[in-house]
Amino acid sequence: MIDELKRQTTAMATALRDVLLKSERYDVALTRSADVFIELEDRVTKARTLGADLFIALHADAGPKAETRGASVYTLSPEGEKRVEAARHKNDWVLSVEVDSSRPQQVNQILADLVQRETKNQSARFAQTLVPALAEAGWPALENAHRKRGFYVLLSPDVPAVLLEMGFITNDQDAAMLVSASKRRKLVEGMARAIDSFFDSQAKLLAAK
Repeated sequence: MIDELKRQTTAMATALRDVLLKSERYDVALTRSADVFIELEDRVTKARTLGADLFIALHADAGPKAETRGASVYTLSPEGEKRVEAARHKNDWVLSVEVDSSRPQQVNQILADLVQRETKNQSARFAQTLVPALAEAGWPALENAHRKRGFYVLLSPDVPAVLLEMGFITNDQDAAMLVSASKRRKLVEGMARAIDSFFDSQAKLLAAK
């Protein structure tokens, strides 16, 4: 059953990619298209190399209590923010605002801090868009579904990112939904609507500036 759920997680990502490409609004890349492990830092590095405007990590959760069910959406926690600088140095993640060596280092640091703050704000805005979209799609979610953790895939300083735990493989109802083609389709459509809403709102914010 677990192997089947792993396959369905990959299938979910592929289905979301196809829906987004069909809209002709987006360029979409997957960190992987098969059930092979890719180092966490390599996933973030790929998103940054591609200049991604949004990074979504899709996962299936597990827990000690079989009755626990529902999706959750994670963005970077204050504790996780403390890991960003170390990850930047380890992986040579240089921000575009830091490239201009003619500016004083202090100025570059201020600009880098502003970029990271805006990245955090955009991640939160997408999470706040995604959570109600799950409910509209008829997909169960945990209470207080927007949560914060220091997951590595959320550490990019300049790519807004969320991690979506789609449900608990340790709960029979969630597991059944994850392997149901019709239920997965509704979730994919809900995610796509959230992505559209997020970028529509981003465009409005830019136009207002």
